[in-house]
Amino acid sequence: MGSGYGSMLRQHFAMMSGIPAPYNSLSNPLPRTRETVRRGAAIYEPNCASCHGATGAGDGPVGRTLSPAPANLAWLSRMPMVQWDPFMYWSVAEGGAQFGSAMPAFKDVLSKDDIWAVVAYIHARLPQQK
Repeated sequence: MGSGYGSMLRQHFAMMSGIPAPYNSLSNPLPRTRETVRRGAAIYEPNCASCHGATGAGDGPVGRTLSPAPANLAWLSRMPMVQWDPFMYWSVAEGGAQFGSAMPAFKDVLSKDDIWAVVAYIHARLPQQK
């Protein structure tokens, strides 16, 4: 299974069945500012980079040991569905257990605003160059 296999399963599920409630009508309430993106970067580094990597390529030190590999956020961030706030929030909040990946659920770890800040960071800054 290639990089991002779990994210492909999630994307397929969302295309076929829609994004589950209560996530399906969410939109990012945070302002699209540098401050929000900086906040997201500060949250991404300790919570996401070990698996998804500094550039979002799914090549973090822990991520290299996982099967299936973590989602390549740099690639995924260019997909139209991922631009949808509900899809991204659902992905981070619920994690990947439902799709056979090791992505943890962050809904009980991060505040809603922290999750939204990470979503803003992924949209604004990934992909980025190493």
